[in-house]
Amino acid sequence: MKFPTYDADIVWLKRVQENLGKRSVENGKFDKIYDILRSKRLVRVAITNVLRNKGARTPGMDGISRRDLESIQRRSDLVDEVTAELRSKKYRPTPVRRTYIPKANGKLRPLGIPTIKDRVVQEMLRLILEPIYEGKFYRHSYGFRPYRSTHHAASRLWNLHGRYKFDWVVEGDIKACFDEIDHRNLKRVLRKEIKDERVIKLVGHFLSAGYVEEDGVVHKPSKGTPQGGIVSPLLANIFLNELDQFVAEMYDHRGLYARRIAPRRVFLVRYADDFVIVTKTEEDARWMKKRITEFLDKLGLELSQEKTAITHIKRGYDFLGFNIRRYDTRTLIRPSKTAIKRFRRAFKARLEIVIQKYGYQPYMIQSLNSFIQGWGQYYKWVSSKKVFKDLDHYIWHTAYRKALRLEGRRATKRGTYLKRFLPRQLSTWPPDRKYKGRQFGIWKEYRKRAILLRSLQQIPIEYVPFFKGLNPYLPGNVETLKKKTRYIPRSESSIPEIPEVSGVYGAGWRATRNRILKRDGHCCTVCGTRKNLSVHHIDLRAGTPGAEEDSNLITLCLKCHGRAS
Repeated sequence: MKFPTYDADIVWLKRVQENLGKRSVENGKFDKIYDILRSKRLVRVAITNVLRNKGARTPGMDGISRRDLESIQRRSDLVDEVTAELRSKKYRPTPVRRTYIPKANGKLRPLGIPTIKDRVVQEMLRLILEPIYEGKFYRHSYGFRPYRSTHHAASRLWNLHGRYKFDWVVEGDIKACFDEIDHRNLKRVLRKEIKDERVIKLVGHFLSAGYVEEDGVVHKPSKGTPQGGIVSPLLANIFLNELDQFVAEMYDHRGLYARRIAPRRVFLVRYADDFVIVTKTEEDARWMKKRITEFLDKLGLELSQEKTAITHIKRGYDFLGFNIRRYDTRTLIRPSKTAIKRFRRAFKARLEIVIQKYGYQPYMIQSLNSFIQGWGQYYKWVSSKKVFKDLDHYIWHTAYRKALRLEGRRATKRGTYLKRFLPRQLSTWPPDRKYKGRQFGIWKEYRKRAILLRSLQQIPIEYVPFFKGLNPYLPGNVETLKKKTRYIPRSESSIPEIPEVSGVYGAGWRATRNRILKRDGHCCTVCGTRKNLSVHHIDLRAGTPGAEEDSNLITLCLKCHGRAS
């Protein structure tokens, strides 16, 4: 589904953001920015951005989702409604619908689902506040900021350890950071830059809107930013920027002479609520841990004394899915052991789904390859050559053993080999044909070509092009940033997933699938492509009552299907 974008509105917004960015760098005042929020142009851009996000398919407390806003008239009505409420100052957000999603450690993370209208207003706030604070943020804060990624944070640490020999590390861990941000303290921090009290009140309405549990009870906490809100990551960054500036004032922000006579040399690298402080000596590291504990206490946050470790670079430490360690004289960044274990478990679980439930269907092999390729693309920006080689062996042997067991007692190694191991020259993926040897795969249903499991070693290792001091809201900088960060994933969540569908499709699935493909014109309803199509279950999973109804099925390509799952 495509949503129209108004070119004139985008040009207008870009001009407004550039003006805000310039004023921020020049330490100008921001006392009338609420007037920008009352513009219909901003509302139209925000609605387009919100409806493009796949999260818009999930309704909030009012039950309205992206499907209800397909027509131009419905979106125009929403523009008028939001504009009228903001101009009359009668706008009040609805409490978010709370749900829970599993975390990597097995626990559950609370997630709030706002209404579409509330998401639009939050997106408007983000579009205006982000250019203002981008010029105020510490240059080595990398989380939830445009054109910055986990790779840039790791690259900065490699620079400090490898080039400047900062050997001691304070691994910071804040207890329940986003849930413990005090609303009063956050508004106090906002007022340092935002002098328009109307904007402060609007942010306060979102903070105090609360959430609704499954039992229907409304909770209105006095702490925490709404999990799942569009503007929440930006508000958390604004609050934690106080910590960044506190550490930077000790050394990083000082002049050349002041640096020479500074008693301690310390640097901070932060990504969201994960941060690392590097020092020259163990004594400085212990002193910094004590100072950080005291400062966070003033902000109303608590540093976990058990999880906040002081480590030497030769022992190494994990940060954002990477392991940073010095080996003799070389400092290397590699995928962490936890990330490797997570990949192995995920691959094995997805292989089980592909083989047992779908019997080596071409689409499922391609989906599995999307997961392998996505993981490789994320970790190819660090020293992953040896890890890729080891994981290729794991992928190959795990798939081979699984195929052997499925062949049954009559299976022979030679029979399985001839059936499942195919020359790369027969692969449907062109890069496979450049490599000699054989790989695990299946025959495609047509053209006598093979779909092979992807090899991580075929992904070339690259390194992150480092940049500093570039502001995407200043003229001329955004083009440079786009070139430097074009292919770098922002976070591990960008790795494609395999749709884990429970149950079976049933005997009538082929006819149902063909009917849905015909209904959608044999093209992906998200991006419009006509290649590698599949039929996706929107809300109800396959095998559950009502799952095979036409209203629950939609045509997607492989790429969009991986994102939607």
